[in-house]
Amino acid sequence: MENPSYIALSQQMALRRQMDVIATNIANVSTPGFKAERIMFAEMVAGTAPYSSSPTTGSRPGLSFVNDVGMLRDTSDGGMTQTGNALDLAINGPGYFVVDTPNGPRYTRAGAFRLNQDGRIVTADGYALLDAQNRPISVRPGESRIEISTKGAVTTESGEVGRIQIAQFENEQAMRKLGAGLYDTDQNPIAGDAEVRQGMIENSNVKAVSEITLMMDILRRYQSAQKIIDSEHDLERKAIDKLSRLS
Repeated sequence: MENPSYIALSQQMALRRQMDVIATNIANVSTPGFKAERIMFAEMVAGTAPYSSSPTTGSRPGLSFVNDVGMLRDTSDGGMTQTGNALDLAINGPGYFVVDTPNGPRYTRAGAFRLNQDGRIVTADGYALLDAQNRPISVRPGESRIEISTKGAVTTESGEVGRIQIAQFENEQAMRKLGAGLYDTDQNPIAGDAEVRQGMIENSNVKAVSEITLMMDILRRYQSAQKIIDSEHDLERKAIDKLSRLS
């Protein structure tokens, strides 16, 4: 395989990884709190090659390939849908709900909460919503009127039962995605001014039309790279055919 084929194959591999990310974005276009992602690419120069025609230069850069260097998450807010459910919560601004999991506190933007059999406010997976003191927020038996202020204060018929903890971080891109809408990080939370919206759910911030348009563009670029590989293959085949005739 000649150098143009290696370069085109490198581009195809990068485009394939990008296509996988786009497919994940589209699959989660209806997932509450989901954040769209993009792969970041950079040039990777492999080795050096001799440059005999220029005695002053001595050598020239080697082959230039494509290398993915990380994932960029779109942390902008998604649109909000009003549900009327008292335990559907959305965060307006940067920040995350803190929930208690078997592996310790984790962070999420998915705010579809419910009451479990013990009266605790939990996620769909049963993880308890934590207050500012990292304690689960519970409602007493028989209480049905739950009101949550924009500052996260949870009140019932008996008064305030807790204040929802909203964790904000200096570098959201450094947060590790765990699946099921959960994130983890080694950073310490910082002060923020995000507000809680009761009776609302934050939608995914994926823009389906933009994702489909980008997918079509990637497909065209993939096909262009394949044409380069096919062309190089034809040249090699013709060269082998001519050499076999000479021998």
